[in-house]
Amino acid sequence: MTKRLVLLLAAFALMGFAVPSHAQAQTTIYISGGAAIPTSDFGDFANTGWMAAGGVLFDVGPSGLGVGAEVFYGQNSHKDEFSFFENEKTTPYGAMAIVDYAFGSGEGIQPYVFGGLGVLVHKFSADNIESGSDSQFGYQVGGGVSFPIGATTSLYAEGRYMGAEDTQYFGVLGGLAFGLGN
Repeated sequence: MTKRLVLLLAAFALMGFAVPSHAQAQTTIYISGGAAIPTSDFGDFANTGWMAAGGVLFDVGPSGLGVGAEVFYGQNSHKDEFSFFENEKTTPYGAMAIVDYAFGSGEGIQPYVFGGLGVLVHKFSADNIESGSDSQFGYQVGGGVSFPIGATTSLYAEGRYMGAEDTQYFGVLGGLAFGLGN
């Protein structure tokens, strides 16, 4: 499984890293962070945690369409009533190829939607036990709004639903995007 994960991440690196296309630029890089709210079975035993994401998006023509990839990392502690060990936590992380569509002309506030497919790793750890992880096919869908704060820089806020077989959560993130060229 590790060899397949490395090959998949290498393929994503060749594609570029994806991000919401906030600025009118051919390439945009971004960083973000916020809350990771567990849902479904994952929500039964995990508390709200945090997540961070980053990447690069390449515009595909003037239509608002962008493609790329994203890396993400987060952590959720486990609820005491479901814990057998001290300091149980889940660390979701991975990479996804993304398609992004920004609405409007790129002037002023700009809404966008995105979806992605890739790898989501569910890592479990606790004090005094050996940690374990499971790599799974992952997906995400989301949307947000971007606010320009400079010629090629913007702030953004978004919501996203991410999931895999045994890890599903809703992320609420804020971030900063930088355009790299016209």
